[in-house]
Amino acid sequence: MKMKNLLIDIGSTNIKWTTDDNTSELKVCKTAFPKSKQLPPPYFEVQLEKIIYIIDDIINNSKNIKNIFISTQMHGYVLADQDYNPITDYISWQDERAALIEFPYIITKEQGVDLKPNLPRASVFALSQLNPEKYQKAYEFFTLGSYIAYYLTNNNATHITDAAPSGFYNVVTRQAEKTQFRLPVASYDVEIVGRYKGINVFSPVGDQQAAILGCGAQTDTYILNLGTAGQLCAISDTFIKGDFESRPYFFDKTLCTVTRLMGGKVIQNYQGQDLEDKLTQNYLNAIKKLPKKAKILVTGGVVNYQKQLLTEVLKNIGLPYTFNETADALNGLKILAEEYTNEK
Repeated sequence: MKMKNLLIDIGSTNIKWTTDDNTSELKVCKTAFPKSKQLPPPYFEVQLEKIIYIIDDIINNSKNIKNIFISTQMHGYVLADQDYNPITDYISWQDERAALIEFPYIITKEQGVDLKPNLPRASVFALSQLNPEKYQKAYEFFTLGSYIAYYLTNNNATHITDAAPSGFYNVVTRQAEKTQFRLPVASYDVEIVGRYKGINVFSPVGDQQAAILGCGAQTDTYILNLGTAGQLCAISDTFIKGDFESRPYFFDKTLCTVTRLMGGKVIQNYQGQDLEDKLTQNYLNAIKKLPKKAKILVTGGVVNYQKQLLTEVLKNIGLPYTFNETADALNGLKILAEEYTNEK
């Protein structure tokens, strides 16, 4: 019997998975991502054991699996002591405790991220000020992806697309920044980081990059990626600086990204009558920051329930546009599985 690849995408709304059985259409299963703990804003944490329970259940109920590929929400983290015991739950990208303190460091463009309230590096510093007793116990830093890799393989390792959003890596020199924590080993290829019950576990990747890869966008295209949050992206063959984040992508390319745009969460909760105008201006402002492209491709889960609204917004913007409402991070993981397991 042919062994298969298990593809798991850990999103902010749902955890989705499928097995890649070489058919053109992926048969996707999904379950809700665990709800956040009852904490006041700007705190946003999720019980780590609930996330691990779901991942464990998915893997243990999947048959004839040879390889596991994972994409995961970025900018979140877990801290553990020197014996790898977690001392925090999963502190999500939606946590903005760093807004409560003044961050004393400089974040350079070469780190692939900008200084913002949900940046893990800033959040960890905020933790040192707000909860010094817990901070003093911290020794090991995990992204969500690298913690899952550690749970499965005993190796704190991940792909640079998941590692760089922490703010602890220079994506140009490919060096980790000096810090008091032991950081995940960050690879620039998607590679085997260990095994779980005889199954190869590949380095987890960022869900944004996996989704962009899965939608089939070309280098002449803006990619408007609309999930719980929104980003506008453009693929570059080289690392370039600008009024955007130069995030690492696959195959030695860079994903120029304007972040914190109006995505699904904002659209769903918007109360005014001028949502179309607000979206148009929001996305136009982002376009002006990126290298010039000829057209727009819109992808992400929001397309499935806001296509009419987005069509009007794109008409206002005035560039040729297309939708790809079916592709997501799982499609990107399928491409990576084909590339890195020679199963094309």
